[in-house]
Formats: sequence, structure tokens, C-alpha cells
Amino acid sequence: MTGPRLALPATLSDTFSVSEARACGVDRGRLRAGDVESMFRGAYARAGSVPSEEDEGGGVLHPRERWRRRQLHRADAYRRIMLSHVFFSGRTAAAICDLPVPPRPTDDIEVACVVPGQAPRVRGVLSARVREHLVSTTTHRGFRVTSPPSTWVMLAADLALPDLVALGDAVIRRPRIAGTSRLERQPFATLEDLHAEIDRGRRPGLAAARRALPVLSPHSASAPESHLRLRLREWGLPYPALDVDVRDASGRLLGCTEIAYPEFRVAFEYEGDHHRVSRAQWDRDIEKAREYTAARWITVRVTARLLYATPERLRGIAEATLRSRDWSGGGS
Repeated sequence: MTGPRLALPATLSDTFSVSEARACGVDRGRLRAGDVESMFRGAYARAGSVPSEEDEGGGVLHPRERWRRRQLHRADAYRRIMLSHVFFSGRTAAAICDLPVPPRPTDDIEVACVVPGQAPRVRGVLSARVREHLVSTTTHRGFRVTSPPSTWVMLAADLALPDLVALGDAVIRRPRIAGTSRLERQPFATLEDLHAEIDRGRRPGLAAARRALPVLSPHSASAPESHLRLRLREWGLPYPALDVDVRDASGRLLGCTEIAYPEFRVAFEYEGDHHRVSRAQWDRDIEKAREYTAARWITVRVTARLLYATPERLRGIAEATLRSRDWSGGGS
């Protein structure tokens, strides 16, 4: 009669290779148990380590965030068996660096290697080969990945222009502490770095990358805010200011708004899921709106539905709001 199954050793990570399991005293037979999931040939994960589909507040995660977390989980398993000449690339590299990209319809991860190396042929892994002069790599949180500038250019042939702009914005973003000129962290790269990446040589997507470059900004905080900025431009509205500190008549900081028209005292606030599920964020949003109103600012609150499902309705709201503040409708 078979005895009780021994628990996996605490020294074994959530994801692990066969050799790592053996080093902890776990044999191959134990890896066939129900509490172990086979991720790739030779790479496993504890069954309970699969990312939850709920956020920290118990709400359902946005599909993009669910996909990103699964990518990280699968990449963490794959790196246990990844050959030294291989690195993560494409949307997987973007996910590892927490850069915004639309998810693939599957959870396959993307890797690449430099010619003449052999690209791996593994189920669940999309692999490619690239010439050495067309790519740069780095290490991010223990993962070997294409550098953010290389990731941006390599995805240029794959992404629609708004998503390519959002990705580029995130690569060069300079996250500023509100009310100051200090940065929370240094940007991944500069606009000049992206220019240099394009100049490495011919490859698919260069025309799209060149179209995106002139409209990139280091002051956009999220993909929806990048998309909203492009919509305002498309509709012929004045070009907005980005990352704006809003102050009252005495100079007291009321808040920071990512997209605003200071000359008209109009602020556009994108309401992502965290604004809904975080009580602290919700309370702060209400207080911020109250203080903006007291300072004679108008706040246009933009939801995902307005921006993506009913953009013409949003356009009407934006135009009417600016006209209420004496915008002539002539653009800028």
C-alpha cells in the first residue's frame, strides 16, 4: 500500500527544473503527483503557484494583467531550463519589464537567440533568431531579455500604432514625484536611444517605428493615457499638456493630472480599475475632484468604455467641455 505523499521541500522554489528538484531530494516519480504542474519539458511549478485571477482587493484582474502575470510565471519556469544563448523577447520581454502590450491570444512565451545560434523548439515557446547587430539584451530582475529599446523596435511590425506609441511612451517614461522635479526612477531609455535602435539596420516594422517616434512622450503614465492623447490629437483638439501639477490660487498642490489644458482649466482623468477597487484611491479621487472644482477646474472622467467602446461620445464631451471654457474649435 502506498504511503502518504511527502510535501515538496520548502527549499524548492515555486518553479523549478528537474535538476533543482533532485538537488532537494525530489525524484522524478514525485513530479507526477497532482500538486506539481509540468510547464515545459524539464521545468515544473507547484500547482498552487499559478497566478490568481483576483487582485489584492478581491476584484477580478483586468485581462491584460492576468495575461502578464501568467507570462511571468511561465517565463520563470522556462528560465530554469533556458540555454545560455537564448533570451526572452517580444511581448514576453515587455511583460517581464512591466511594459504595456496587448496580450497574445495564447500564453505561449517568446524567446530569441542571435544568429547562428539554434532557436529552441519547445511546445509553448515561440522562438526566433536575430542578427547580432540588430538587437541588444539586458538582465531585468534575473531574466535575460531584449533591452526595452530593442523590444520596442522588434514589436513595431506586430502592434497597431496606438499600442506602439503606448509601449514607446512607457520605455522613455520619466515618472515624476508630483509637485517636484524629482523622478521615482530613471527611465528605461531615452528618445535618442530609440532613434539609435532604429538606426541599427533594416528589419520589419521600421516604417511604423518611425511614424510613432514624433508623437512619443516621456510624460505619459499608462497605455490608456497614451491612447487618449492620440485620440485628442486625431479629433483636432488642442494638444494637451502632460503630467501637470494643479495648484490653487495660493500655490497649494491639489494633485497631478496626466492630461490637461491648463489655459482652460480642464483636466482629463482616466479611471482605471484600481480607481474602482482601491478604497484609498477612490477616496483620493473624490477629494481631488472636489478640490479641482473649488479651484474652478473642470474634470472629465474617462472610463475604458468611453475611450474604447464609445469614442465619439467622448469626443463630444471633450469638445463641449473645452468650448465651455472659450475654446474656439480651431485646434493648435
